[in-house]
Amino acid sequence: MLGVVYYFGLKHGIGAEGLAEFFEAVHLNHHVGTSASSLRKLKQQMREAIEVYETSQSEHCQPHDGQGICVGGDETFFGLPILVLVELASGYIFTEVECDNRSYATWSNQIQQWWTQAGWQCHFMVSDGAPALIKLALSGLSCVSVADLFHALRALAQPIGSAIGRQVSQFNQKAQTLQKQYAQATNSLKRQSLQRALDAVSTQQQILESDKTTYHQALQAITLGIHPFNLITRQWQLFDELSTCLNAPLKQLSTLAESYGGDKATKAIDTFQQQVPSMAQGIHAWWRWVNEALAFQTDDLGVQQWVLTVLLPWANLAAASRYSDVQTS
Repeated sequence: MLGVVYYFGLKHGIGAEGLAEFFEAVHLNHHVGTSASSLRKLKQQMREAIEVYETSQSEHCQPHDGQGICVGGDETFFGLPILVLVELASGYIFTEVECDNRSYATWSNQIQQWWTQAGWQCHFMVSDGAPALIKLALSGLSCVSVADLFHALRALAQPIGSAIGRQVSQFNQKAQTLQKQYAQATNSLKRQSLQRALDAVSTQQQILESDKTTYHQALQAITLGIHPFNLITRQWQLFDELSTCLNAPLKQLSTLAESYGGDKATKAIDTFQQQVPSMAQGIHAWWRWVNEALAFQTDDLGVQQWVLTVLLPWANLAAASRYSDVQTS
C-alpha cells in the first residue's frame, strides 16, 4: 500500500480518489482504511517523513577525517541521456538527472550542487571510458579514472564467444541433418559416406567444446586476476604483478582469435590490454585508501600489518572462492 501511494500518489501525482478507487478494485479496502480522506492524510505523512529523512541523512552523511568515497558513473538512455553517479560501497545515488547532452560541462554542472559543498574525498571513479566521464574523474573529482571491468570484459569476450557460439550451432544443426539422412539411407555405400561425415562433424564438435572450455577458463582467470591480491600467493598485486597475471589468459584468447572472431577479436584483445594500466591504477588507489584508513583507525603498526597481510588476504580469498564456485555452477 505504501509503495503504491509513494510511486503513484507522490511521484506521479495521482489523486487520493483515484488511489482509493484502485485499492477498492483489488479489495485492499477490506484490510486497511483506503478512503480518500485517509489516503490524503497518509500522503501528507509520507511527504513529511521523506523530508525529515532527507534532513537527518544530510546531517549524518558528512565526511569525517580518513573517510572517502568511490563512485561509478554512467550514461543511461531512456529517451534523453540520464546521467547517473553512484557511490559504489553503499549504492547511494548522488546524481540521477535527465539532460539534453552528456558532455563534461553538463556532468560537472550536475555534481556541483553536492560535490563542492560536502567536502568529500573521492578515491577513484569507475566508468566505461567515455571521454566526458574520464575528464569528470580527473578534473571534476580530482581522482583516478578506472576502467569498468564489466564493459571491458564484455567487449573482450563478445567477438570470440559469438564466433564459437555460431560454429557450435552450425555443427549441431549439421550433425542433426546427417543423422536424419543416415537413418533414412538404405544404400550401404551412402551410409558409409554419411558415417564418415558424422565422424568428421563429431571431431569438430569436440574441438569446439575444448576451445569453448579454454575460452571460459581464460575469462575467469582474467576476472579473478584483476584484484588487489594474487589469490594464490595472497601477496599484494600492483601493475607489474597484474600484467604478469594476465599474460597467460590473454595469450590463450589471442590463440583462439586466430580461429574465432578474426581481426575483430584481435582488436578487442588489444583494446583490453590498453586498459590494463587504468585497472592497475584502480588497484593502486585502493591500496592507498586502505593504508590511509588504517592509519586513521590505529597507529599500532602490528595491527596494521596483520590487517594488510592476514585479514584482508583471507577475506578476499574467501570472497573470490565463493565467486568462483558460482561461476563454475
